[in-house]
Amino acid sequence: MTGFFSLSSLVNLIVASIMGVLLLAGIVVMAMRRRDHGRAAILGMFGCILLLLRLIVSTLLAYLAPMLFEGNLEVTFAIANIITLLLDATGTGLLIWAVVARRPQQQPAQPQGPGWQQPPGDWQQQHPQQDWNQPPQQPPFQQPPGWQPPPRPPFGEGQG
Repeated sequence: MTGFFSLSSLVNLIVASIMGVLLLAGIVVMAMRRRDHGRAAILGMFGCILLLLRLIVSTLLAYLAPMLFEGNLEVTFAIANIITLLLDATGTGLLIWAVVARRPQQQPAQPQGPGWQQPPGDWQQQHPQQDWNQPPQQPPFQQPPGWQPPPRPPFGEGQG
């Protein structure tokens, strides 16, 4: 068999299809998670787009180059390899950058039941965090002005 119907061509087409679906899924997932991951999702999405473009270019060249460039195939494939190398390196670099990129700060989930109110903006400065390795620090107890302790009963009285 020759052309599109050889076993090798069929396997190459199946591999390209699987990679294409995987890269498309990556693009969709990263576009959906852009709000949560910010710049990292955008970088990853562009990385997947470049890798998908590389896949399309290399697949088309594998099938169309012999028909389009009957003469000097060596130069054609050298240029194709340089183009696919640039797309591969850039796309993979963007994916790596997306993995290590800073994410936006996540706000901790806060209860939002009935009657709950958010504390004022400076509540953390008013109440510093407790170091759980130290005993709690209590302010010294102060009696209100004019207060006197109640008199003690004589020994043995008042106990029942």
